[in-house]
Amino acid sequence: MKKARPIILALTVLLLFGCGAKRIERGDSAEALYQRAMDELQKKRGFPWIFTGTDYDTVLKLLKEIQLKYTFSPYATLAELRTADTYFKKGEYEQASIEYEDFIKRHPGHEQLPYATFRLGLSHYKQIRSYDRDPTNTRETIKWFDSFIEQYPDSPLKSEAEKMMEECRERLAKREIYIGNFYASRKNHKAAVARYKVVVDQYADTKENEEALFLLGMSYSKMGQQGLAKEALKRVIEEYPKAKYHKKAAELLSKIEEKEKREAKKG
Repeated sequence: MKKARPIILALTVLLLFGCGAKRIERGDSAEALYQRAMDELQKKRGFPWIFTGTDYDTVLKLLKEIQLKYTFSPYATLAELRTADTYFKKGEYEQASIEYEDFIKRHPGHEQLPYATFRLGLSHYKQIRSYDRDPTNTRETIKWFDSFIEQYPDSPLKSEAEKMMEECRERLAKREIYIGNFYASRKNHKAAVARYKVVVDQYADTKENEEALFLLGMSYSKMGQQGLAKEALKRVIEEYPKAKYHKKAAELLSKIEEKEKREAKKG
């Protein structure tokens, strides 16, 4: 144990001296400062990572120095974008999204706008939680990727953006069904219908549409609106002949029709 103490002490000293942002030399040009920041930001992490990892404090300090000392330099504009990249690489996606959006607003004609727009969408995507949580970042992801695809339809990143948008739409559809089921469990079928209809009307291209149609038909039936119930159930049967809810929809539709026949005979 005693032999280990010098090693632990040495590591502690290295850690203490390794921490904190490096000094910025006076007189460095905007280009030199920017290159130093990029060299540090693009450094590959080795082992042990505590000594070879990216010094984010130094990167941010260098980028801030460029913006303060060389306000009208092209490197000052790039420093804004690289600040967003730094926060993204750190995993601080909320701050990264703020920085990317600010860059887009301040520099609407910049050549790096496609990159910034895609990364803004990606920053929101990285903050998405489960579908039963706040959907703000899910909606923002769709918003910015939709803008990216509309403005840059020939981008090689288009398919990647479309894939993430599709995933987000699935999440939002699941969320509506989740909330609809909550209302249905409390016999508030009117509120449940409103949620299921959101899926049918806005997310018909998602995998959740079949389930939403079946639940919509079931809720209408429980509300006594059998005409609307049959309409929704018939859609499940016709549009999803081999899917999960086909048999359930057929059974419920049959029950509704049999009940209507009995009531017609009585009348």
